[in-house]
Amino acid sequence: MNFRNCKVLGIVLVAVLMLGAIVSAAPVKVTLWHSMGGENKNIMDGLINEFNTTQSEVEVQAIYRGTYPEVLNAAIASARAGTAPTLVQIYEVGSLAAIDSGVFVPIDEFLTRDMVDWSDYMDAVFNYYQVAGRQWSMPFNSSSAILYINADLFRKAGLDPNNPPSTYSEIIEASKQIVESGAAPYGITWPLHTWFVEQWMAEQGAPLVNNDNGRSARPTSINTDSAEMKRIFTWWKQLYDEKLWINAGVEDWDQANALFMGQQVAMEITSTSDVTFLTQAGKEAGFEVITAQLPVPDEVPRVGVVPGGASIWVVGNKPKAESEAAIKFLIWMSAPEQQVKWHKGTGYFPIRKSAVDLLEKEGWFKENPNFEVALKQVLDTQSSIGTQGALIGRFQEVRDILEEAFQKVMGGSTVDAALKDAKTKIERSFADYNSLF
Repeated sequence: MNFRNCKVLGIVLVAVLMLGAIVSAAPVKVTLWHSMGGENKNIMDGLINEFNTTQSEVEVQAIYRGTYPEVLNAAIASARAGTAPTLVQIYEVGSLAAIDSGVFVPIDEFLTRDMVDWSDYMDAVFNYYQVAGRQWSMPFNSSSAILYINADLFRKAGLDPNNPPSTYSEIIEASKQIVESGAAPYGITWPLHTWFVEQWMAEQGAPLVNNDNGRSARPTSINTDSAEMKRIFTWWKQLYDEKLWINAGVEDWDQANALFMGQQVAMEITSTSDVTFLTQAGKEAGFEVITAQLPVPDEVPRVGVVPGGASIWVVGNKPKAESEAAIKFLIWMSAPEQQVKWHKGTGYFPIRKSAVDLLEKEGWFKENPNFEVALKQVLDTQSSIGTQGALIGRFQEVRDILEEAFQKVMGGSTVDAALKDAKTKIERSFADYNSLF
């Protein structure tokens, strides 16, 4: 073999090796920490597995890291230790803490207008995660609070399940009829969780805190002394005092569901994320479950709800390739087709208008009306300071204090005294948090 042939062969071999290296290049690894447990975790794992197997550039590893507060705290601590994941699922009320931590970067640093059409996202959801003109995270699992009804127990009590109670007084009257008829020991339940209080404040068009619900500046005062807040606690107290509402426990979602599934109550207020589970579980237990909008105070126009659930945040100071890979995944995960699968599997409402269009075209909501209630509730929400949701640095602490306030009410305290004490504690927390910035 002459020199020229050797040279050509060498070039060919190099080319083959380079091509092989390109073909076999390892995908960029992206780590996601999340809080989805149970069947919701299975649905999420299924979507991520689909993403991983339908392309070879990015490999996402999803890790369950506990409750929403636990994930947020772990992410901030790990970032400071240099061991943070690429992406973190953070519940809606963790937004200001996430921003102030300095750990995350706004998602709009990576997304250009030709990469994502923000106008296709639900207005209420998009507005929640807009802070000071920046889009901080990618909306993902969005929920709202709705009313679940055991239609069989309603009929047994002489009530019409197709005409569900929609106001505070109607909830009281329906609960009385349920108990007095012997249909169930109690009328209604929900976890002792002040997420519902936040929703009822928004439904009345009232901000939870000052400074435009914390949107124009960090809050310094909470509106626990407002007529709107007292209206909520007074009604809740009446339900408790008259043994119409049963306490499922502080933030105990599972126990509230157990009381409803055990037919100890005919009504439950909980997240739309349980639509799939409760509807199916009702069928298996032999009774019909119907959903309805969140009941609101009497003679108060219904304004709308604050999106619950969570969004996905991008951790800063990561290699460019890793961040870009994460964005590819987020764009795929929020695409209409994936949102349809997520909605059907969990009950979280779709965050994309185009996903709703797909569901309507196939007749999904006509066949599954329970899934439409939360969506309609969000679509009907009016844009306001109250419905945009509050930004609070230590939001979980605020929830804890308000939950303690209602426990004091159950223990004999007046509503005014309990809320006054809560206001003092919460505003002390605000002052302490604000002193850090």
